[in-house]
Amino acid sequence: MTPLFPTSARVRGPRLDSTFGGLPFDKLQLSTGMLVRSSSQPCVFRCPVASMACREKSDDPTSIVVPSPSEHNVQVISAESREGSWFAWLQVIGAFCVYLNTWGMLNSFGVFQTYYELDGLSSQSSFTISWIGSTQSALFFVATLIVGPLFDLGYFRSLLWVGTALLVVSMFLLSVTSQFYQVLLTQSVLFGLGAGCVFLPAPAVVAQYFDAHLGLAISIASVGSALGGIIYPAIFTSLLASVGFGWATRVIAFVVLGTSLFIVPMKSRTKPGASRSVIDWTAFTDLPYMLLNLGLVFGFMGLYIVTTYFQLYALARTNVTTNVSDNLLIIINTGSLVGRVVLGYFADMVGSINMQTAMALVAAILVFSLLAVHTSAAIIVVAVFLGISSGTFLGLPVASIVRLSDDPSKIGTRIGMTLLFVGIGALISYPIASAILGDGENWLGLILFSGVLLATSTIILAISRIAKIGRQWARPL
Repeated sequence: MTPLFPTSARVRGPRLDSTFGGLPFDKLQLSTGMLVRSSSQPCVFRCPVASMACREKSDDPTSIVVPSPSEHNVQVISAESREGSWFAWLQVIGAFCVYLNTWGMLNSFGVFQTYYELDGLSSQSSFTISWIGSTQSALFFVATLIVGPLFDLGYFRSLLWVGTALLVVSMFLLSVTSQFYQVLLTQSVLFGLGAGCVFLPAPAVVAQYFDAHLGLAISIASVGSALGGIIYPAIFTSLLASVGFGWATRVIAFVVLGTSLFIVPMKSRTKPGASRSVIDWTAFTDLPYMLLNLGLVFGFMGLYIVTTYFQLYALARTNVTTNVSDNLLIIINTGSLVGRVVLGYFADMVGSINMQTAMALVAAILVFSLLAVHTSAAIIVVAVFLGISSGTFLGLPVASIVRLSDDPSKIGTRIGMTLLFVGIGALISYPIASAILGDGENWLGLILFSGVLLATSTIILAISRIAKIGRQWARPL
């Protein structure tokens, strides 16, 4: 899996027009801390999550107006003078490690799922084991809904330390677990909450130090998610046979601890401000937005299921060797890196919703094709293209939300709501999949279920597009 943030930026003309996946950052309300100022207007700080102390009365509660220098003799730091410094790049390194240890670990859960089902928790049913991954993902998404307002209130350092401590402690405790409830408490609850605490603030702080080169900075940081999905499964599978589950997990815990040291220099540049609402009630009457959410939920569910059970399916239904099966998740995450960076760039041109719709369709076709896959070569090919399509799909939700939101002041709130919807989908997806699979290994039912979810996502996303702009097929959205 890949994080939810696109990765491009540009500057157009005399006015700053930084973009996040081709979207104006003066419209993106996600803790970015961006200052956008014209020659004749005060600086407007458009961010519901990160606030400054100087606030004027306004009809828009999320707009923070900073008086211009000519009015109150306040010095405004230009983009070029504040970005590119060594301290700014330290923020990127810190965010890279956050991506590595949050999304990277979540992307690696498939190897743990395989181990639990075949060895560690083999006495438990597949349905029971599935709650480990679903709870972990759900808490990660749901926690971000609360973390946003806390970050807004100035608790960045607290969130960073608490989240990092939970990540490290959870992995060390996981290494000594032997019972299901112990694994659920450590890997699901503690790790899920810890990841939720540190993930959202990381790109937000990076955005406070970069303007013109923000896309480059975020893209470098987000590489950590794909790299984590490659490194952590490799560590776990290579050490499992030689030193066992305990020490394989402890080595991962030490890596998390060591890389977390690079998070220490991260520092928010904004001062505490007023909190914001976590729910936009008008969103429930916005048909295109609600259709987008429904399409994203089905898409995430379908991709989560197929990537989690991909290794087990390969072992059960193809002639792959154990060595090849151990590397399938690594192949998928490598493909996701390519999809997120390359196709994410082209999404700026064709439209994020258009790209997500196309990738959901490609993923659905690939999932259905698994029914005809029986060889190592074929399963590797599917893994590569599934990684590319899933990486692209999972990397564009924020961009799609902004495309469908007419009120810039509510975009941040809507992003949090979407994460909540996706978290609910993640919570129920694994148990449903495991119930379908059952003890008789009903792989046909599981593949059809995952494929139908992705096909449904494709249709709903296309309808969402039509509901917004009609049948203007050549128009990017």
